[in-house]
Amino acid sequence: MRTILFVAVYVLFPIVLLAEGGIAGLVTDRMSGDPIAGVTIRIDGTRLGAVTGKDGRFRIRRVPEGTLVLHASRVGYANEKVTVVIRANDVKDVVLTMIESAVQGRDVVVSASKRVQAVQDVPISVAVMKSEDLQSRAITRLDDALAYVSGITVTGDQVNIRGSSGFALGVGSRTAVVMDGFPLLSGDNGDIKFDVLPVADIERVEIIKGAGSALYGTGALGGVVSIITKTPAEQADVSARLYSGVWTLPRFDQWRYRETLPLQTGADVRYAQRFGDVTVSASGGLRTDESYRDFDASMRGFGFAKVGWAVNDRRTLTAQALYAADDRENYVFWRSFERATLTAADQDPSERLFSGKLSAGLEWSEILSGATSIVVRPSLYRTNYFNTIGGVEQDSNTSVAWAYGLEAQATSRLSDDVVITAGLNGRVNDVVSDVYGNQIQTLFAAYGQAEWTVQPGMIVTAGARIDREETITVDPNLVVSPKVGLSWALADATSLRASLGRGFRAPTIAERYATIQYSAIRVVPAERLLPEFSWSAELGINQRFAGAPFPMELDVAVFNNELYDMIEPAFLPSGVVQFQNITRARVLGAEFTVRAMVASWAGVETGLTLMNPQDVTSGQTLKYRNNVIWYSRGSVRPFDGIEFQAEHRFLNRTEQIDALAVVPDYDVRVPIHIVDMRLLWTVANKTRVMLQARNLLDYYYTTIMANLGPTRSVQVQVEWAL
Repeated sequence: MRTILFVAVYVLFPIVLLAEGGIAGLVTDRMSGDPIAGVTIRIDGTRLGAVTGKDGRFRIRRVPEGTLVLHASRVGYANEKVTVVIRANDVKDVVLTMIESAVQGRDVVVSASKRVQAVQDVPISVAVMKSEDLQSRAITRLDDALAYVSGITVTGDQVNIRGSSGFALGVGSRTAVVMDGFPLLSGDNGDIKFDVLPVADIERVEIIKGAGSALYGTGALGGVVSIITKTPAEQADVSARLYSGVWTLPRFDQWRYRETLPLQTGADVRYAQRFGDVTVSASGGLRTDESYRDFDASMRGFGFAKVGWAVNDRRTLTAQALYAADDRENYVFWRSFERATLTAADQDPSERLFSGKLSAGLEWSEILSGATSIVVRPSLYRTNYFNTIGGVEQDSNTSVAWAYGLEAQATSRLSDDVVITAGLNGRVNDVVSDVYGNQIQTLFAAYGQAEWTVQPGMIVTAGARIDREETITVDPNLVVSPKVGLSWALADATSLRASLGRGFRAPTIAERYATIQYSAIRVVPAERLLPEFSWSAELGINQRFAGAPFPMELDVAVFNNELYDMIEPAFLPSGVVQFQNITRARVLGAEFTVRAMVASWAGVETGLTLMNPQDVTSGQTLKYRNNVIWYSRGSVRPFDGIEFQAEHRFLNRTEQIDALAVVPDYDVRVPIHIVDMRLLWTVANKTRVMLQARNLLDYYYTTIMANLGPTRSVQVQVEWAL
């Protein structure tokens, strides 16, 4: 199977050589005339783009002929666009000027339709987090960052977008995760490994809220988290980050498992540069955490490398790889609420968990004609897991999973009004495990989507994907995932969007074949599980106010997610757990997001999501879902180089969780109020020092049964850009 996949890559590689066209440009500040560095330039309807260097200049080669629209975006400036006409062998010179803006300009996104689009042209809600957002919050794990996005919660490793996911013992994500187009869900559990993601190399994160299976397939039932890594500039980009902090001791004496403050430390470095036709990026780091609770300490190391080569004026080859290794203790449930920082009494204190994650991918992209481009991506993702007791490896809990993927996609602008995206996709999950047995799961798919500009500002989108899923012991399942959408720019400051799509998720190997004792829980197989699916509908409006009293942006969305055959862990009367298609659910909701700059030195943002997540089968509220998710943020810059930020997250008390009588006080839960504060000091644009307090008020809460949430931590972080 592995040989077939890699041979297919070479068969699919095109051998086409076309004439050179290009765009060379300069971006300057409209008021001062100074060049602007770090501006992202993208060509609408393609995957082409560049980033300006310190001199404000950029160049995009291998540009198709015809009329092209360039989008320029940068934090602190209003977005700009310009139309250019390229003919065969043209090298077009372009000068763009940008004006400073307190309100961030409309983003350009690449994930919603797998091509570059202005966000107002997308028929579904998309949230964007840029590298500046990650840096200003001292983010070291992406799951910490996702908690700051409206309508999203993270429960364990489950990303819950608008109530789509609950908690399922770490398996079966209903959110697809891709990095530069490469899938990052494990082959056995189908879960997200946040510790493998190279935060320092992330340019932006795009979160699609709503079913994305029409383009992304299984796992995108609730949405998609798409990570785009940075593109190196001609100047060397060398940076380093160090941080150190402590968990404060609990207020209750019976929760103090130690007398000294638990430490958390970390360091990472990054280097990136362009050398003519070759770009190079490399980063790595180490994290240690003694944790706020006993038997939960961890150590993690990681590395990332990416090399790009402009083979000629129409072809680009990019290779990337990342690896992370994790060594941690095995905290599962608390001993009791009174001893909430101690693990279960029957937990062996000599047990440790070891895991490794290796991802590698190759991308070949080529412009076949003035209007058509293709991209081919073979990939692999290996995860391995084992535990030791007293230093001796335990065979009963070992799992090694290989996920092999291959995707070929074409994008073609048939006319000024019609863009077609189509592709083929295959994935093979090959698992060797004492927990799941030796299993192979295959998924093969074809998809297509058309976008038609009916009139200026109005775009209709329609598409579908067909997936075939099969494991060795189960008959194949055939799933069709259609979608339709409409985006309508009523004016420069007003845009409407509407969408309807079907999402699905195939059962994972873990859900079908798990046979394991998980602390007090024994899981048994469920081979006959069926795929779960949903119908997701949304209607939204985005309005920008540029005038008095201050610049502001308002986004409102109403949504309905109908879920069928949901796979949930069922706690059977015999005391065992088995995954079953037991739930028919509905999530109705509305989301309100407001961003404003009340002064040139002060900004605010708030996002309120109201939901009614209902289990239609039982009539109760869905497990592990919240009715209210409210996020707010404020920032002030009283002096040059000084910024103060404060954030608050509120989640109402979860109404329903699993009944787990074998664990003491499993049902303890409260509303969640988390306040974070940070002070940033930027020195000569080269060094940034940050003092941060997370959960400043030391509020105690749970997100999953019998697990105390992170308590208060205080951290100092220093970044250098050399």
